Amino acid sequence: MSDLYNEGRVNTTTSTNTNDRSKWFQEFRELDYGIDIKDNVVIVQDEIVHGLTFDIIAKVRLLRKITPELNSITFLLNSPGGDVVETLGLIDYIRGLDSEGVKTNIVCRGSAMSAAALLLTAGTGVRAASKHSKIMVHQLSSYAVGKLSDIKSNAKFAESLENDCNKIMAECTNKDKEWWADNQQNDYFLSAEEAKELGIIDKII
Repeated sequence: MSDLYNEGRVNTTTSTNTNDRSKWFQEFRELDYGIDIKDNVVIVQDEIVHGLTFDIIAKVRLLRKITPELNSITFLLNSPGGDVVETLGLIDYIRGLDSEGVKTNIVCRGSAMSAAALLLTAGTGVRAASKHSKIMVHQLSSYAVGKLSDIKSNAKFAESLENDCNKIMAECTNKDKEWWADNQQNDYFLSAEEAKELGIIDKII
């Protein structure tokens, strides 16, 4: 497992020679772009919105191009959640990676709320959270406006997404789909220990 996975940061150095400065400049530039090439880490620290899925996929593709024999990557996660459709697309992608022999470890450092909690749960490698991380799951939200027919159509679509989310939660935890449907009607906040008991994560780091 990578240093960033274990420590949540890059190692520091006291050396001041030119080569080391160039090396660290490159590493911090990679981190600025949300990727740590050395440790095969992709940083997910924003709201999961339109376009972020392809951004993450592009970073994973880069890691795989640099290291063709790559068999695992790590998402370092600290996110308030976001778009469910984007999140489901990302989950489909990491499941595709799994079928190709590449595990996706997901490590929560801070918070994994809403759709980010779903992403954390769906990790195909080690799913972990730091001791004081906070995780929240809840029922899908819909903000449909307009004609009554449109509102009904959006409600049906939202119910379909909710069913998909509950199915994933059931597949990846020790609770069934009905349990998740009942317990996500309101914001359900969890400590790392509580998340581990439910099977959302595998370990606390």
